[in-house]
Amino acid sequence: MIPFATGLDVLAVGELNPDFILAGIRVHAPELGTEQEFERYRLTLGSSTAITCVLLQRLGLRTAMAACIGDDEHGRFCRDALRVEGVDTSLVETRSGVTTGLTICLPYPDDRLLLTCKGAMALDPSTAVTASVLRGVRHLHVGSFFLQSGLRPRLPQLFAQARALGVTTSLDTGWDSDGHWLTDDLQKTLAHTNIVFPNEQEFQQLSGGTDVARGIAKLRNLGVGTVVLKRGPAGAVHGDADGLVAAAGYGATAIDTTGAGDSFNAGYLAAMLTGAAIAERLSFGNACGALTVAAIGGTGGVTGAAQVRAFLSAGGGADR
Repeated sequence: MIPFATGLDVLAVGELNPDFILAGIRVHAPELGTEQEFERYRLTLGSSTAITCVLLQRLGLRTAMAACIGDDEHGRFCRDALRVEGVDTSLVETRSGVTTGLTICLPYPDDRLLLTCKGAMALDPSTAVTASVLRGVRHLHVGSFFLQSGLRPRLPQLFAQARALGVTTSLDTGWDSDGHWLTDDLQKTLAHTNIVFPNEQEFQQLSGGTDVARGIAKLRNLGVGTVVLKRGPAGAVHGDADGLVAAAGYGATAIDTTGAGDSFNAGYLAAMLTGAAIAERLSFGNACGALTVAAIGGTGGVTGAAQVRAFLSAGGGADR
């Protein structure tokens, strides 16, 4: 096994799979019993955790990923994609007897539909994340909590261990297809989470309502340090012990919303880990999200920190 590097900024632990994106769908919603046309398709690096990890690397941070893949073409595609970006892959494990997961993305004009086969993402990718590994990073990020049935039981312990070693933690739960939401394992994880990144739909399910201040207070009462509510074009809201800070979003012609929230996560974390104030973190995250929806695939829109800064300098209107 290749030795794990030290002195890294972020370790991302979670699912690693490709997205198969069907773009240019001509109708507004799926309809059973019909044949619908689309204009083009693309296989890209997918998965919430991996998209955030890659974009953090592009934004100038040093990253690594711990994940499980199958011994198959899709697994090799994902590992190679990480390596090309400069992400440390020494903790990406190839497991026998399982296929790499896959998400089929159907971006309709008004919304999207995701079809996911878990495959290897149902395994626990954290078995190689030891205390010595955690001592070599500054921040630990996990996405798609509800998809990762293998990781969920150990995640509270992993986050607690990270916090004890001075490593900050962040979590993006993703959507709970089972509809259970505030499960015991999630609540135990939130108790050791510095930052949680829900979108509006997830926030309403987790908090039980639409009242932003009340919902943030509820999540913080579970032990979360900071809640960052992602509101798409409407911007984002940051809530912690000092109160609420809101930042407006940026207009963009949406081609594909896949990975927009993961891109926001990367922008916010990159700004935070380089010492930016809260308002700057939100603006940087919002800019990354806007750039992402204007391209196909979760990693297709953000090329680097200079691009994001130029976008912000132009008031959100720089060339994408």
